[in-house]
Amino acid sequence: MKTLQEIQDNYLAVDFFLSMSCNKDCWYCTSYTLEMRNLTVDMDFLKSTLEKFKNYKIRICLLGGEPGLIKNLDKVINEVKKYPNFVCQVLSNSFVRNRYPEVLEDPEIVYVEHIILDFYEKEIKKLGNYDFLPENNKNNYNVVVKTPNFEKYKDNYPEDIEKLSHKNTMWKVFNGRSPIFEDVIQAAEIDRKMCAAFPQVPVIDFEKRHIVHCSKKFANNKELSKNFELTQENVDKMMTFRLFKYESYCKTCCEYVDPNGHMPLSKYAKVLNV
Repeated sequence: MKTLQEIQDNYLAVDFFLSMSCNKDCWYCTSYTLEMRNLTVDMDFLKSTLEKFKNYKIRICLLGGEPGLIKNLDKVINEVKKYPNFVCQVLSNSFVRNRYPEVLEDPEIVYVEHIILDFYEKEIKKLGNYDFLPENNKNNYNVVVKTPNFEKYKDNYPEDIEKLSHKNTMWKVFNGRSPIFEDVIQAAEIDRKMCAAFPQVPVIDFEKRHIVHCSKKFANNKELSKNFELTQENVDKMMTFRLFKYESYCKTCCEYVDPNGHMPLSKYAKVLNV
């Protein structure tokens, strides 16, 4: 079993947005629709897409929307796992636990669960009727979004914070996609340029069947990310830092960007020399 640190250090991440459909409507999310659509993945399209990445070490994150709604998610996962240089990750609001519980028992799948909607003065609202994932060696992780309410009310829930304070919890900085996002502090320009060259989350949009530069400017955002035809040439350019540019939305981006980059610095050499 590969550890999360090994995966983060050695694999580039690509998000596969299987469907925009979701069974929840988190107020800070822009990448969903409550309309139930495209809930069966076209396996021929999936196979042809995976073949385009076969020469690269990538962490494929299956998400949406809510991937637990996908009627053939098990087949999608099995197809991804056929490639020894791919790592399969699934991001769910806990519906995968309901519909595909076997995912959590497979340590070769990185399962990330966003179960907390938000923190409030007298309650923590969850997206599913499950307890938080405990510390484990199965590559199952909680992800907690540090919303403004989290910062305001976290001290009201010491027992819950204690349950979440272990190696299998990811703490996520509140993002700039929210309609009430007010933090205008920008990352340094060099950090944004490195992110632009290969964002933390470039997207393969399974609904429109193209490459999307950045998921932070995707779907229901006011300003949309640049997109590209899904061809072998463009995949090769993307994976070698030659497809994406420092766009206008990168210049005004207020998203959190890791000042150390989100991959080994050696991979940024071409970007740093521009």
